[in-house]
Amino acid sequence: MKEILQYQYKNMFLWVPFIMAFGAAVYFSLGIEPNFQFPIIITILLGVIIYKYKSIFVRIIALFMFGFFYAMSFTQITGTPQIKDSFGFVAVNGTVKDIDFTNDSTRILLKINSQQIDKDLPNKNLNIRVSVDSNKEIPDIGDIIKGDLLVFHPSAKYTPSSFDFARWAYFNKISGTGFFKDYKIEKHNSSGNTRTFIHDNANSVLTDSLVLGYKKAIPEKDNIIWKSVGVGHVWSISGFHMTLIGGWLFAFFYLIFRSISYISKRIPAKYPAIICAWFGLILYLCISGISVATLRAFLMATLIFIATILGRGVLSLRNAALAFLIIFMINPYSIMNAGFQLSFAAIFGLIWFLDNKEYIKRTFMERILHYIYISLMSALVATIFTLPFIVAHFGYIPLYSLIGNIILLPIFSFAIMPMVIIGTITALFGNHYILNITNNIYDFALSIATHISELPYSNISVPHVSNLVLLLTIIGFLVLILTIKPVSKNFFIKNINYVLCFIFISGAIIIYANHSKPLFYATTDHELVAFNVNGKLEFNKARASKHYFAFNSWYKYNNEQQPIKNKRYKCNKGFCTYKTKNWNLAYMQTFTAMLNNIEKVCGDKDIDYIVTTFETQSPNCHGKILQNGLMIYENGKITEIINQRPWHNQPLQKTDQMQEN
Repeated sequence: MKEILQYQYKNMFLWVPFIMAFGAAVYFSLGIEPNFQFPIIITILLGVIIYKYKSIFVRIIALFMFGFFYAMSFTQITGTPQIKDSFGFVAVNGTVKDIDFTNDSTRILLKINSQQIDKDLPNKNLNIRVSVDSNKEIPDIGDIIKGDLLVFHPSAKYTPSSFDFARWAYFNKISGTGFFKDYKIEKHNSSGNTRTFIHDNANSVLTDSLVLGYKKAIPEKDNIIWKSVGVGHVWSISGFHMTLIGGWLFAFFYLIFRSISYISKRIPAKYPAIICAWFGLILYLCISGISVATLRAFLMATLIFIATILGRGVLSLRNAALAFLIIFMINPYSIMNAGFQLSFAAIFGLIWFLDNKEYIKRTFMERILHYIYISLMSALVATIFTLPFIVAHFGYIPLYSLIGNIILLPIFSFAIMPMVIIGTITALFGNHYILNITNNIYDFALSIATHISELPYSNISVPHVSNLVLLLTIIGFLVLILTIKPVSKNFFIKNINYVLCFIFISGAIIIYANHSKPLFYATTDHELVAFNVNGKLEFNKARASKHYFAFNSWYKYNNEQQPIKNKRYKCNKGFCTYKTKNWNLAYMQTFTAMLNNIEKVCGDKDIDYIVTTFETQSPNCHGKILQNGLMIYENGKITEIINQRPWHNQPLQKTDQMQEN
């Protein structure tokens, strides 16, 4: 073991960002906020320890704790104010800070004062993401609008390891969501906005998505097809787009500078071409809205350009690790985003596959065959490395994603993307001819994707993936990529990276295979509950605007397609019982139901658990009464969904203290 560890010192830097990221991920995944008063000071002290102590084990622990406290410090500094409850229509006026054009509606980010919503809230400025009617006059950034606004607090997660919208909103500076009943623009912003100007003149969903970076510009029915064939990532501006545009710009300027003898005789033409291409990417970054995914791709492209200028290896694990580290230090919450995980999984997988390939002199036909082989294997490697994250975040396996990427990505790379860029420029001068042709190419590509998605088992729905399963999978990939194989005659030592990868991945598969479904679900305030009846979920209410996302979250956790209409579980005047093989539960939704039944269910030996909408204390119940959001499994195991973090300003459970004599 000591011999194996000695070989790893060369790759210690590559492990640094991941160890820090693991620490941050633990912090972000906790249910309760750690009680530390001075996380910034602790972070600085840990940095000193990392710098001073040479022991590898001390450094690993310090790096992990550094990531934990750095994420904690970043959270406290972010300090996004969030509303604690939902509010009916209230008259507000505010300033439009940002705008997002989607296919079926328009969403704006509206800055308002909290006192306009509720006088009891602290006097702070809130950013509310508001849906507005696309049939009315759409405001521009900087406009002041007035209207009746319905406001909702950001929803917390409803199942373990699932998407936490409240956390996402907190780190994206969003205090709440809502929609206008009616509004009018009080004052127009005379300066205008470049992105809105391009949107209005291009009038193309392809421009909105691939140039301006609007997330849901493509129709949802189309988006489902693109995701099912594994190319949904092309509609979120990231490394794919930066690579294409950076490559085109470099080639364009390289040809220009090569033709200018005064420059090419004094310096290699690639240097000024790289600089011009880099400034072009900055322009693209700004026009596309500077999203986290786009910024990440821009940083990666910048490192590649620098490596090229310095004569260093472009595709190297060190460059990828450095980009990972820079993005983590800018925003540690990035590691929790699906886009971040998918991008770097693909990047590290491809670099691992392509790194250290020996140059072999080949004939023209051999070069063509080798290029085809590399292209196919690259698509396969990227698919394998990103699959666990697709399963974890989206709950399905796109079985034909490899076929989709091989067939459709060249169409996007060599036809749709360049023509959208050129067509957008010409549209600003009133010529939409190129964009119209691009729309036809898009329809052709969509028809191919539709045929692929209609193949049998194109989308395989899979059970929920826990954080532990995902963690073991990530470690398995990391030891495969980053472990240096010692020179040894022993087969296991010589292939230690494959052996360790097999152990971790096998552990993840075993844990995942033993996944069981809960039989009962409840939200934090217990206003919405779900019962598992013969494998299908039934609810105490068919609709719940306050817990709109709970339905979808629970269906996904139950590995069940969400029906058009949610099925009701039969309850008599707000009181119902649920009996299983190992335990029985009583649920009381209204105060009257609780008042009339609490004594009976407390004294009933057949009732193991009691769930009520009102917080109730009853000494004779002997711990039967359950609190918090929760899930109960067949064996009686209870998993609590505790949301007590800075981003969880959850409504308090209704209280009625009842004492039994």
